[in-house]
Amino acid sequence: MYLSNEEERMLKGDYGLGVQKAMEILVAIGDIYDAKRMIPVSSAHMAGNYGPLRDEGVEWLEEFAETGALTKVFTTVNPQSFDFELYKEMDVPETFRKIQLRIDGALRKLGVKLFYTCQQFLVGNLPRKGEHIAWAASESEIFANSVLGAMTNREGDHSALAAAVTGRTPEYGMHLPENRIGNILVDVTELDLKELTQTDYAAMGYYVGKIVGDKIPVFVGLPKDVSLVNLQALAYPLPVSGAVPMFHLVGITPEAPTLEEAFGGDKPEDKIKVTASDIKEVYEESRRTGERKVDLVIFGCPHCTLQEIEEIATMLMGRKVHNGVKLWVCTSKATKAIAERMGYGDAIRRAGGMLVADTCPSGGPYAYLKKKGIHVVVTNSLKAAYYAYGLFGMGTVFASNKDCIEAAVKGRWEK
Repeated sequence: MYLSNEEERMLKGDYGLGVQKAMEILVAIGDIYDAKRMIPVSSAHMAGNYGPLRDEGVEWLEEFAETGALTKVFTTVNPQSFDFELYKEMDVPETFRKIQLRIDGALRKLGVKLFYTCQQFLVGNLPRKGEHIAWAASESEIFANSVLGAMTNREGDHSALAAAVTGRTPEYGMHLPENRIGNILVDVTELDLKELTQTDYAAMGYYVGKIVGDKIPVFVGLPKDVSLVNLQALAYPLPVSGAVPMFHLVGITPEAPTLEEAFGGDKPEDKIKVTASDIKEVYEESRRTGERKVDLVIFGCPHCTLQEIEEIATMLMGRKVHNGVKLWVCTSKATKAIAERMGYGDAIRRAGGMLVADTCPSGGPYAYLKKKGIHVVVTNSLKAAYYAYGLFGMGTVFASNKDCIEAAVKGRWEK
């Protein structure tokens, strides 16, 4: 792989041990994928919680921080395992809290901006169409590639941090225009689009991801005014049930102004038609428990927007969460601040719920919640349900926002 003079100096250690180690990681990845060269990146994003890092990852992160390396580009971090300000209310084990504090300290030393959100594009990490970036986490990759038109592979923590401190990444995969062309046509015109809810969009994404695998779907028939909330709902489950790196919405997303351009002038390899029964099937398949009693109702994967928090607070007005049920509404610290200013946080707390920041259902809380007797989870997130069941063996129900609130208030799943 070709390296510029500056990149050669990085590899030789002229810029310090941390940069050298980072470049070694990137060169190894480039060799694996037969990359021809390195390219500059404008930003990075990484995970930063104990769940995926484990003890070895935490030790590696601390050792890397001790090299004196600093992020060279704007770098943000995914949700962690709990809200630092509410760890007692969340019943976080002290050993767990101390490990997360170590991670927090290492990231701060490296210069990572501690937003702890999967919506980094709402807090300043907003690349433009055609910019090369290095973002970890499947939801970040697919949203950046598809909705923003930026170019990133699905990075791991090591490769994302290596890109952050060098400002480089190997040119392969989704950094190459020819790999971003659509393969599969997805027709949604049979659906009653005006009646589709946020969770219906999520079910659609999950259904399509399961069928297309690692292909790039091209959706036709969706309304041009589709909301950010529904775009996220559609995007995030695609790499959960499949391994989808990006998607196109004809006439909506940046790289699909027309059907012809979405497919690069070629014909689709296959066609899928999504029906109402397909969406219903996802709801049914995602109920992985025979229990009626509910232990946890959780929102926020992806992090709740201000509009979602307002909707939840409104649905809770004059109602109370059932005794013995936890209700968590997860969002970013920035969004929580405005939600508190608007009175939504007070409304959620009066009902017996919690508005929490910096964490999310997929960010690690299941690890300690299960030990505290949480066995059945109701959520509006297919990714959150997938993790709860697949990684921790918890019973799950995927449901609409309204049905989630009903479960929280009644303490039971009655559908």
